[in-house]
Amino acid sequence: MPYDSFLIDPFLLFLTGLGAGWLAVRLPIARRPLFLKGTVVLTLLVYWGTSVSLYFDLEWTRWLWEMCGSASGRDWMLNSGLFHFEFRNPGWLTHVVSALIFATYPLYLLVGLALGTPRLKLGLELGLPRWHGRAGRQEVWYGTATDPATGNALWLHAETVAPPSSPPYAHGWAAFFPPHGPPVLSHFGPHPHAPGPHWFATDDTTLSATAWQGQTPRIVWDLQQKLGAPPLLPFPRWLWEMEILPGTMAVLDPQAQWSGQLTVDGVAIPFAGNAGLARIYGHGSAARWTWLHADLGEGAVLEVVSAVSMRPGLARLRPLAFVRLRWQGQDWPRWPLVAALTAFRCDPALPQWTLTGQVGAQRLHATVTLPPERCVVVPYRDPDGRTATCTNSERADVRVEVSRRESGAWRSVKVWDLQGTGHAEVGLRP
Repeated sequence: MPYDSFLIDPFLLFLTGLGAGWLAVRLPIARRPLFLKGTVVLTLLVYWGTSVSLYFDLEWTRWLWEMCGSASGRDWMLNSGLFHFEFRNPGWLTHVVSALIFATYPLYLLVGLALGTPRLKLGLELGLPRWHGRAGRQEVWYGTATDPATGNALWLHAETVAPPSSPPYAHGWAAFFPPHGPPVLSHFGPHPHAPGPHWFATDDTTLSATAWQGQTPRIVWDLQQKLGAPPLLPFPRWLWEMEILPGTMAVLDPQAQWSGQLTVDGVAIPFAGNAGLARIYGHGSAARWTWLHADLGEGAVLEVVSAVSMRPGLARLRPLAFVRLRWQGQDWPRWPLVAALTAFRCDPALPQWTLTGQVGAQRLHATVTLPPERCVVVPYRDPDGRTATCTNSERADVRVEVSRRESGAWRSVKVWDLQGTGHAEVGLRP
């Protein structure tokens, strides 16, 4: 780049990320991860390689700084033709600050990517399959809903699993949670993976943008589906598109409308309610995790995913809590990745776990309780064969409080108290 300097580089990196994100979402889904990874790596290599070389006055950069009318490469990097910082014999502080600026280069690029990959108005594309033949991957579709008229709740889960050394397969389950009595859990599959026009399909189950239909030995569902709410993304969309984490999750519609009929152990049950539809793509389940989908009413929704990775280096980290609260027409926090790294605390535990965090002048506290009698316990299996145990309840109790700092003091501005209508789970190994 003939105009590299500490003044100009951040702006150019941001524009590069913005353009890459804009272009990526217009490529076929299968091509996006490689395009984005390649763009990030190549861009950083070019900028770091050129700018660091300029800073150390390497001879090959002479034509660059002479073109810019500077006395040396370091003169251009530090002063950009505008300032008068010492460049011939800079002190140690100049070198330290310069190193820190170089370290921030990925940030400008990723901010551009984040703004260049906008939230889709509808989640239709998020429902499309992402798996295109790579071994060691797992792709999940799931929906959870509560019928406000009856109190019945439903969890539908379908996944494609591609083991490292055996053919891919499709399977899943349905869980029915009545307001009184124990829940019913029933599995379908495994079936050979068969690509088709739907989001997910086997001999006994079909998931699409307009209907979720299927059956297990104990539960049959025939539900019409209407999408309408914008996606709710606990993970930034660029992370979803790049596929660089062990797993990412996206809520394609937090308040889709389900209506139709269930048959549970031979008994027909009408069902209608708002459904949270979500997707997971990655290498398998986390070492431990929590999840919450809370329909708070009047368009408000809280989505929480807290996890510890199975990868050796990442497994030592505390659980990272990715949080999105949709309330009063806004999704908060604005930058969920930054908030997960710095603001929120959540640790998987049964029968109760809590979430706390503050971003700016707003604070969130949530308490989630999964009574054992309202839970199902589901064995999970990663593509590599490792197992996990998921304890799920679609009739969890959830208390959510939002506070704001005003005049130096915290003031509670909203409290939601869900009794038996929260959707939550805790996952542990093995």
